[in-house]
Amino acid sequence: MFSIIRRGPKSLIIESNNVLEVKRYLSKNFNASRKCDLTSAFQQANEECTIIFIVEKAKDIINSKECLDIFIIQEEPDVILCRVLNNDIKKYITYSRIAPRIIFMRVFGDLNKIIEKIEEDNKERYVKGDVINILENYNDKGTIVAFTDKPLRKTFNVSDIYKEALYIEEKYSTLIRKMRTDALRYLNAGLDNKDWYEIEIKIYDIYGAYNLHYDRLLKILEGLELGVILGESWSKDYPRLFMAVGVYRVRFFTFYDPKYIKKILVGAEFLEGGMRIIDYDVYYNRKKINWTDVIENNLRSKNLLSEKYRKEILNKIQKSDLDDIKLLESEIIKTRS
Repeated sequence: MFSIIRRGPKSLIIESNNVLEVKRYLSKNFNASRKCDLTSAFQQANEECTIIFIVEKAKDIINSKECLDIFIIQEEPDVILCRVLNNDIKKYITYSRIAPRIIFMRVFGDLNKIIEKIEEDNKERYVKGDVINILENYNDKGTIVAFTDKPLRKTFNVSDIYKEALYIEEKYSTLIRKMRTDALRYLNAGLDNKDWYEIEIKIYDIYGAYNLHYDRLLKILEGLELGVILGESWSKDYPRLFMAVGVYRVRFFTFYDPKYIKKILVGAEFLEGGMRIIDYDVYYNRKKINWTDVIENNLRSKNLLSEKYRKEILNKIQKSDLDDIKLLESEIIKTRS
């Protein structure tokens, strides 16, 4: 639900004595997407992709300006190389090697303190600097660690990545295993080891479509990467004397301010057109956060406030999650009739 570490795209450097034939082969057999520069290639390639740099002469360090072409292929580099070796195109490839992998880390708080902790664990085997400069000048071995405060589930722009990055002389598989083990320690260093917020979310629905509402809530929390659900249970509330109402309670841990979570849930209570489908109550330290506590732009009508926050939610969630949410909302509407 809450990703701290994510793999970056793989990179493969290919030296060729017939660049035109190699480019034709990649385009035809791998549906390769051609990119003109390093920045746009890394911006559009996800962790399932391999970026191929085609050069006339391979060296230990290759500047992107020396690349005759750059391709993105939705495939693993070993699969690409196996297919090349089993094809006549191999006679046009004189040399190939894997370039350093990238690890993306999501951060909060003081980035410098996080980097200091990672540096402490890697002693003298690191270089700190501008992420693009590191990509250009350290592409013979090791691993690059880049940082962002954006959710890792979605594709983000180069502008979303912090300028400061690390190059670490460590094998990728070893480093990502260590980073995943120590991710929370690094994250907490940036937050000065302050505690996470423990929030209770109560779900009310007089139509009883709790499974649909829970799945929708989960999709929203996951899509925005807001935190971690640590527990859930049925309970009862008493809005009036002797009147018991069934509610579903969710214990949620997050780095975000509880009022920000309340804004998200206010945005999730209504659909387009002002139809209210759910009631969420948010508690922090056993104190209820009311919708009037998160008023913005002097919007003192809850449905208008929800409309504003809903738009913000939908703009931040990737399409696959958004489609699932819309489908669940359609199913919820059916329970209203």
